[in-house]
Amino acid sequence: MKKPVFEEKQQFGRNGLWFAMLSIFLIVLYSFFQMTIIGVNWMILLALVPSIALFFFLVLFFRRMELHVRADANALEFRFSPLQAEYQVVDWEFVDKVEVVQTSPIRRMAGWGLRFGPVRAYSIGGSEGVEISFPNGLKLFLGSSRATELERVIRKYRNKRKKES
Repeated sequence: MKKPVFEEKQQFGRNGLWFAMLSIFLIVLYSFFQMTIIGVNWMILLALVPSIALFFFLVLFFRRMELHVRADANALEFRFSPLQAEYQVVDWEFVDKVEVVQTSPIRRMAGWGLRFGPVRAYSIGGSEGVEISFPNGLKLFLGSSRATELERVIRKYRNKRKKES
């Protein structure tokens, strides 16, 4: 990709979310240590160890999630790391329609993240994004905190490509 005209990187960055997850982790860890001091049955303690480890790795996994979106004169590229190693590429000639969408991620897409369904959705947070329609009827939703700017870039290069054809 040439030098991008639009580039955005989003992360799960809500301090309240991280505070809640860390609080739950610390409460479970504190409970674990209290049970060891009291002398609770070792089978119960063994059952808690995988739960604590799983929770810890889930927190790290969510902390590493990022949505990368970039665009230049040739194409739009996006990647949802660490789940996607390679950028997904959308050539401008395949973009049929684009619009900024204000949505409730909880109601419409069952939350943030990567969603497959009638509309393939990539969203990290917020309630705004760009919905791209393709000639074959498929749709793509990319969450963006700069959705209006992204829509302008997509329209500009899509129209430019259609005039060239």
